Amino acid sequence: MTTTRTIAIISDLHGNLTATKAVLADAAAQQPTDYAVLGDLLMPGPGAAAIIDAVRALHPLVWLNGNWEQLLYATADGMGDTARPNHVYFARLGMYTLAHLRSEQLALMRRHPISQNIVVNGVHIGFAHNEMDMASGHDLYPQMPQADLDRQFAPGQDLFVYGHIHQQIMRTSSKGQMVLNPGAVGQPYSPWRRLMLDQRACYALLRIDAAGRCSVEFRKVEYDEDAEIQLARASDLPYLPLYRHLRRTGRTITHNQRLLGLINAQYGYDDEVRRHFQM
Repeated sequence: MTTTRTIAIISDLHGNLTATKAVLADAAAQQPTDYAVLGDLLMPGPGAAAIIDAVRALHPLVWLNGNWEQLLYATADGMGDTARPNHVYFARLGMYTLAHLRSEQLALMRRHPISQNIVVNGVHIGFAHNEMDMASGHDLYPQMPQADLDRQFAPGQDLFVYGHIHQQIMRTSSKGQMVLNPGAVGQPYSPWRRLMLDQRACYALLRIDAAGRCSVEFRKVEYDEDAEIQLARASDLPYLPLYRHLRRTGRTITHNQRLLGLINAQYGYDDEVRRHFQM
């Protein structure tokens, strides 16, 4: 007999183990039938093996790779470079994360796609980290043209669910199909200052009843930011001052080439990454 399915949708954990634990505890209390995990599980935070184990224990209906997984695999494969300070930043974080993952975990992660189509109670859903055919990019930011969203829908598709932009969103295609973003577990974001002050971990519940009727609940979960910073310090996380700033403010420095260049030189990250890629 067909019953209501409740899918807990989580995305963009970004190595924030403390937030991940809080969200998974809150989600479990809602008694979902399924989980969908949309990628960017690791980096820049200290969570690595524990996050992969926690996600695997969910037996997700959907488990996707994001653009940060792609950066991690490039580092693992020696395909990165030191051309720009943020390239060093990604690679050095990747080196840290690889050292804190088991080889079988990395192999498991590599097997997952960046998008997946499923049918739940007759509802056709496309899940992606970002676009259906691209894990990175800015085309699906809320201010971008409607056409960029519309082209994510295959014929007959009812919903498009994606992560990447770290903002909770529910809107429609130009034809009225549903577009849903659960926001970020580990790194919430808003371009609006007042809303950016709310750094609770975000996820969403998608309920689809036996008749295929959909409802959405956005959830935000408190977690101990101080505990996460302490974990990062105890784990010897690279770029600790930047991660502490991220946890306090939500602000990233991913594209601040000048600051990253100074930090890379100060801590010797440039040389460490060069040696890694020369191995």
